[in-house]
Amino acid sequence: MRVLRKKSQLLTIALVVGFFVGIIYENIVAGKQVTTSDLFLKSNLQRYLQMNVITQKYFWYVAKERILFLLVICICACMKWKKAFVTLLLLAVGILTGALTVSAILQLGIKGLGLCVLGLLPQGLFYGIAYYILILYWYQYPEQKWNRVKMIFVLMMYGIGIVMEAYVNPILIKWMIKSIC
Repeated sequence: MRVLRKKSQLLTIALVVGFFVGIIYENIVAGKQVTTSDLFLKSNLQRYLQMNVITQKYFWYVAKERILFLLVICICACMKWKKAFVTLLLLAVGILTGALTVSAILQLGIKGLGLCVLGLLPQGLFYGIAYYILILYWYQYPEQKWNRVKMIFVLMMYGIGIVMEAYVNPILIKWMIKSIC
């Protein structure tokens, strides 16, 4: 258990370091580009409120994109340098999360942070569980073995995440945008 805890801490450190690198990048390197980008402009957010999303088509779009991403990272993780790949993946996720968070806060204030958090809910909880299991397995290979129970659980969590992202998340995002605009 102590080895598992230590490996889990190393993975968390990679994610947190990436997050802070993303924050530093957005504040120092990107500078004025962040405040002049139109990613979180209120006019764009209002346009999102006007959009009529066809949920069934959106579901298939989300399913295709998420499953493709899952397949790509699973293929990459099957290569020789699993631990390096997992560490770089978490670093990249941290950098992107930090950069997006700073951009949202600079353009919308604290409500931008709320929009970022709500953008990850509720599907992020299910994706997070699935990726946590996969990443721990990849990081502990060959000591840990893969089995059908893990596969079914990961696929179930991922499937629930896709459903939540397609059907629940747009409602939450529209609610948050209404409070911003």
